[in-house]
Amino acid sequence: MTEAQSKKMKPDIRAITRLVPPAGNLVQGQSELPIDPTLAREAAEIIAASQNHYGASEGDSGLRAAVAEKIAKYNGIEIDVEKQPAELMITTGGTGALIGIAQSFLRGNAALVFEPYYPYHRRIIEEFGGKTEVVEMDDDLTFDRELLLMHCRQLKDRAEFPLRMIIVCSPANPTGKVLTRQELEAVADVAKELDLLVVSDEVYEHYVMGETPHIPIATLPEMWERTMTVNSFSKSWNISGWRLGYTFGPGDLLSKVNNAVNVVYVCPVTPLQAALSRVLMSRADYYDKLREKFTGKRDFVLNALADLGFETYDSGSGFYLWAKIPEGNSDAIKFNEMLMAKAEVAGTPGAAFADSDRWDAHMRICVAREDDILEGAMERFRKALA
Repeated sequence: MTEAQSKKMKPDIRAITRLVPPAGNLVQGQSELPIDPTLAREAAEIIAASQNHYGASEGDSGLRAAVAEKIAKYNGIEIDVEKQPAELMITTGGTGALIGIAQSFLRGNAALVFEPYYPYHRRIIEEFGGKTEVVEMDDDLTFDRELLLMHCRQLKDRAEFPLRMIIVCSPANPTGKVLTRQELEAVADVAKELDLLVVSDEVYEHYVMGETPHIPIATLPEMWERTMTVNSFSKSWNISGWRLGYTFGPGDLLSKVNNAVNVVYVCPVTPLQAALSRVLMSRADYYDKLREKFTGKRDFVLNALADLGFETYDSGSGFYLWAKIPEGNSDAIKFNEMLMAKAEVAGTPGAAFADSDRWDAHMRICVAREDDILEGAMERFRKALA
């Protein structure tokens, strides 16, 4: 990676979002579907009852218990919420967990991310005094274990910013890629051999709909003790503005994170935690229905884009589509500007998620919109490309 590549101008996702109307916004990675009415009613009642004061820095006990139940059911990991130091924390969004981790472990150290990467993984680390190293995936979004090991060895013992951590994101933002067991085992082997920590961002776990299942890396042999898993309710419960997430892992690691977030945030938002605790595990089919809904959204947009000449990566998940723009176009930034100018519709150019130019002809399309918005947006795409 050259210095010029690492410093090249990147598209500003929030700036692009402001340039298109809601009807053409497939840019920002948030669910714009309505809140669950039961959850909204619970929140209103709890706020009205004046449960609006400071809470514990590790989160509401009721919500922690509900999340532990969720983790046991969907991730196969048993967590004792009474254990001290805590192995599970409610955080101010998944971002709050990442900030606590960066503050606790990455000042003066480095973390490795896979490109295409989630920009906030990099931004948070560097804002809190760390350094990010990038490993490029190939055109099929795979990586070579030996090259990963070689790269990590070179970084592990350097004098400045030694490598401390590998960040995995599965399903991935921006590509939606679901890491296979073999890929997770490769990361785990490198982490164990070089005594590295792992942060596993699993925010999109409930959008997996392909043949490759979601596998938490913390469940692999000897990985619990070195893994901190980060998750969020923002996407799956359509409450990104509530800023509620969680992290779990060994208590000796999370105690450091808890100290950091206590200083930064004091506590996650109290009444909203209490509301979510009442509904989180109340419906056994909640995530099945979510996955079914998003399978339809993904398939509709995928087919519409294919008709327009896009080549879409078969990621195995369905919150984002990662698409190569139609043949004859090589710059997704210019292509996106054309879409905005002609039809007031946009996605996110691939350059927002990369240092190299490998992904300049790709776009991320977010399908977490109402069906009529997706239908209208695809009509706008057709209009721009006519």
